[in-house]
Amino acid sequence: MSTVMDDASFQDASLRLLSGGEAEFGVHIAYENLYKSIVFLAAIFVGGKVASNYLLMPSLVGEILVGVALGPMALDYVYNPEAFVMLGEIGLILLVIEAGIDIDLSTLKLIGARGVTIAIIGSILPIALGIGIAFAMGNDVVASIAAGSAFGPTSLGIAMNILRTAKIINTPVGQMIVAAAVIDDMIALVVLSQLRSLTGEVTVKGILIPIVSALLFLVLGGYIAIFVLPPFFNKFVFSKVEDENKRGYYALAILFAMLLGLMPATYYSKASFLMGAFVAGLTFCTNVDAHHAFVDQWKRMMSWLLRIFFAASIGFQVPVKDFADMKIIVHGLLFTLALLGKLAVGFLVPNFSTNARFTGLHLRDVLVVGFSMAAEGEFAFVIAVFGFDSGLIDKDLYSSIVLAILLSTIIAPFLLRMTISHYNKITERQIKEAEEIEFNRKMELGGAADSENINEQLLDGISNNTTVFLCVQTQSDAGWGLLPKLMGATARLNLEVIDHRSWNPRGVNTTLMNEIYAKDVIQHSEIDGVDVALDNRLKEIQTIVLEVFNQPNAKAKVSRWIPGVVQEMHEEIVEENGVVTKRMTSTVTRKGSSISDLIAKEAEQ
Repeated sequence: MSTVMDDASFQDASLRLLSGGEAEFGVHIAYENLYKSIVFLAAIFVGGKVASNYLLMPSLVGEILVGVALGPMALDYVYNPEAFVMLGEIGLILLVIEAGIDIDLSTLKLIGARGVTIAIIGSILPIALGIGIAFAMGNDVVASIAAGSAFGPTSLGIAMNILRTAKIINTPVGQMIVAAAVIDDMIALVVLSQLRSLTGEVTVKGILIPIVSALLFLVLGGYIAIFVLPPFFNKFVFSKVEDENKRGYYALAILFAMLLGLMPATYYSKASFLMGAFVAGLTFCTNVDAHHAFVDQWKRMMSWLLRIFFAASIGFQVPVKDFADMKIIVHGLLFTLALLGKLAVGFLVPNFSTNARFTGLHLRDVLVVGFSMAAEGEFAFVIAVFGFDSGLIDKDLYSSIVLAILLSTIIAPFLLRMTISHYNKITERQIKEAEEIEFNRKMELGGAADSENINEQLLDGISNNTTVFLCVQTQSDAGWGLLPKLMGATARLNLEVIDHRSWNPRGVNTTLMNEIYAKDVIQHSEIDGVDVALDNRLKEIQTIVLEVFNQPNAKAKVSRWIPGVVQEMHEEIVEENGVVTKRMTSTVTRKGSSISDLIAKEAEQ
């Protein structure tokens, strides 16, 4: 008997396996449906890349459009769309877990009250505007609340991508945006829990229970997740694991065990089950091993599941045919006015520059914060879909909301890129001017370039009201609202900041390092002389900076910045005999004639 199956037999067996055929058990699919699913996945990937690489839009825009085109609302090409929607929802859960793990408590603490204020107003104001617009359109109170709630969240992913590309993610303004967007996500989870109370019969009890439940899980649960559970796990679990490389995987096992418990706990207590996923992730926000293990094991899979989320969970539910209705278009454009509430929070950014308010660098900070906050994203779609699925809003209202959110994901990032590009050119021009000034001074002094005596020779060339360039480097403990205080000090000192970078490791009580490049004007009298005036100015800046920190162990170094010569400071964390100590080292890096590359390099560190 031949052991080789002929072509006809093989094809017949394959057909039975794929289509169910004569099989008496098991789950089988037809080849055509399998092929359609592969085409759909490939189209999602290509659509996202085309949007991000060629159209300069967030990739989610291309992914949503692919889902709209191939989904049930248009071509109805995708087989078993419910399965893809479920996969997308799993991706959303992983995204919320990552949001919890990625929270940098030091950044939230450093930004302080200003960041919290921007986040809260940045959520409440657009929600209020959205409610007002929906109510003015003739919708009832419940539908108006559900509609307005979709305009509260901010897409941290979209803003982070642009800010990271522009190398300003670790500037004070960049960190303020990150902190505000994270708090926005927390508020969105509370709002999502509250919307559940509006389904069915509305009662006082039904309204209060979701609010109290969500706040308890967020505040009390968050406190336990940050301050109680990590020390417990470190003492009784991770310290028992001898192989340090495996501690991250033990942390992941605990994380998903908590997820399985917290999701039903939050759901049945009338909060959003996504709150449970967030608290589970938050427990490990200070655990570096857990963070690395999550990225290593889940990041690539999560990126694909999120593509499916935007294409299926969102795209399949976009009533694209209704967009031809002029009423839907007009209402969608009106709803984009709710995003003025996001833009308005930019005007809450304090002026830490020497420019007049709402001019120069302050206007840059205002616009960057406003446009970053105006980019809607994942949670906005989630809230809109929830409102429609729960019957809180009708199809026409849902279509208008989705159109407005889609416009925000296109317009806001585009304006943010334009703003950053415009002011980057201004900064580059300032740096170039600094290089030219110092170069001309060296030429007047005979072209000396010896790094050991260049400062002394340049001092001899300073005259009254001469512009100088300074570098301020600090190291301190991370404290509440410390970054805004430091920025305020530079403004009071009349320093024109050219570039400001800050770094801090993850954790609750960590070290903050700042590096500020600024332009200053030195004035001196005939009695004191130039060298005395400059020395006094450096001491004045150092004293005021240390007063801002108000910490006995804080360090501040103020020195002349000569474009092309940069003092690079680094924090070293050393562990000896179980005791962790921190120390700061510095090295001198010489480059040819440009500081631009050095600043860009430092921004990436």
